[in-house]
Amino acid sequence: MQLFITRRAVLRGLASGAAVLALSFNVRAAQAKTSVVAAIPELAAIAKEVGGDAVDVYTIAKSNQDYHTIETRPSDVARLSHAQLVVRIGLGLDPWMIALSNAAGNTAIKPGGSAYVDASSGIPTIEMPNEQISGSSGDVHPEGNPHYYYDPVYAIFAARNIAKGLLRVDAAHAAMYRAGYARFNQDMRRRLPGWQSTLAPYRGKKVVTYHRNYNYFLRRFGIVQAGTMEPRPGIPPSARHIDALLATMKANGTRGVLIEGIYPLKYPNLVAKSVGSRVVVGPYSVSSLNQGAYAAMIDRLVDAAKQALSS
Repeated sequence: MQLFITRRAVLRGLASGAAVLALSFNVRAAQAKTSVVAAIPELAAIAKEVGGDAVDVYTIAKSNQDYHTIETRPSDVARLSHAQLVVRIGLGLDPWMIALSNAAGNTAIKPGGSAYVDASSGIPTIEMPNEQISGSSGDVHPEGNPHYYYDPVYAIFAARNIAKGLLRVDAAHAAMYRAGYARFNQDMRRRLPGWQSTLAPYRGKKVVTYHRNYNYFLRRFGIVQAGTMEPRPGIPPSARHIDALLATMKANGTRGVLIEGIYPLKYPNLVAKSVGSRVVVGPYSVSSLNQGAYAAMIDRLVDAAKQALSS
């Protein structure tokens, strides 16, 4: 009996040891990937496109959150403390990343550090404010509209910036990163004529949105933004502003109502009904961080814009 117990214990020990070795191997395999922390899901998805299997990607903001007001978590600090590359939006949209980076104590992820990427670098911005910015200005950004990531051409700029960052911190996978960037670049340029063809009949047409999220996208495809539900960026709609917006829409024949997915529909439904149209909800974010997710978001946005402008 004692011999039987001893053998069983040995077998259990061997099984346990094998499990520990397997877990250790998995941890080492995960650690072998470059840890990339992005501010928002769109940039995380682009980073995954560029890095492929060589990167482990995490996003601080989630797809159902307003990127202007992110409530961060202690676990985010831990992520940043071990991050090998951090991808920021830039243009003042992610100030919550500053406090996180300071708390993480990882100097490489701060501006100027080898692990810091400003994805907006080199992108020509629009809507630079002409007036002095005050507390009543709302979410106006001194450096211009920061929502460039809805423009597939500017997504290529972001991918290039991310690729440069990955090459700095992980030269061992340089060939993979260059190939990933080239593949994403080619994919966007291959898809762009189809997106342009879909929206070509609506060039010059007007649409209203909730916030100024889609303005780079609209500009890329020749669509005019005629107004927003917000009187100023980040300021909730008021009855007075909605009345003024309706007067403008009726005067210039605007019927398209394209609303970003995270916003309430009370006022958009009122506006659409008043002009004899309907609300079309567009994507606010990618649906995953998998490869192909960014292009899928633009597919959905092109389709939503077409529906809104067909109303």
